[in-house]
Amino acid sequence: MTNVSVATSTPARRPSFPPPFPAVAVQLIQQMQDPDVGACDVARLIALDPALTASLLRLVNSPFFGMRRQIANVSDAVMVLGMATVRRMVLSLAVVTPMRKDGVDPEFARKQWQRTVSCAAFARRLVDGDPMASELAFTAGLLQDIGEIHLLQQHGAAYAGMHVENPDCDRRALEQERFGESHDTLGAGLLESWGLPQAIADTARVHHAAAPITALSPVQRAVWMANRLVSTPDEAAQVALVHPGGIAPVQQAMNEARAEIETLASLLGK
Repeated sequence: MTNVSVATSTPARRPSFPPPFPAVAVQLIQQMQDPDVGACDVARLIALDPALTASLLRLVNSPFFGMRRQIANVSDAVMVLGMATVRRMVLSLAVVTPMRKDGVDPEFARKQWQRTVSCAAFARRLVDGDPMASELAFTAGLLQDIGEIHLLQQHGAAYAGMHVENPDCDRRALEQERFGESHDTLGAGLLESWGLPQAIADTARVHHAAAPITALSPVQRAVWMANRLVSTPDEAAQVALVHPGGIAPVQQAMNEARAEIETLASLLGK
């Protein structure tokens, strides 16, 4: 059984905001908690969103997967690639949506998306010997900075400008000062309000935790490490100083993830 979280306090109530990505993505994440969900259920859900379906089929039929025949529908994609792979691809595609905001520099949005997907891909491969925890780490890594996406949606160029002005530092104090809340606590509260798995919300809450990280769950450790690997060189160097259990070799995990990240980026024009 996956160790899901450390003890956390209940955040204060906040205004209700809808998720910034397609409803299908939220339902896919919620399905992760249901052991009775099958490949047909996943395929039917994805097929309800024509834009995600088109992007998924474009990805599946790319040279990265090397299909011997054309994959023409979501059911075939799930049958050939497997439920977990298709879910990961759809969620990676879905997080593009909130970053395409009027007034936000496309180059800034591209870098944010690439960082988000890289963190998710690294986190998944850092979890060793537990496929369910590995998939959870991917989703938690993808959503760990959902608070940043929300602040970008709410404040647009002002929030993007704060990133540009302060590229290599922990910006949580600035977020608190300028926008009322830091992205880690904000993101955790939003994820809880959307009814997503508590393990994902708790990971968002602690992904900036100070070392040592022995109190964190394996999923939280993987996301903590991945978050630093995609940040500054100084933060990436911190990863070499921690040796938590249940974690795969870091360089191996990064090498395995890079081809997938580059393929997604090229297909999305990011």
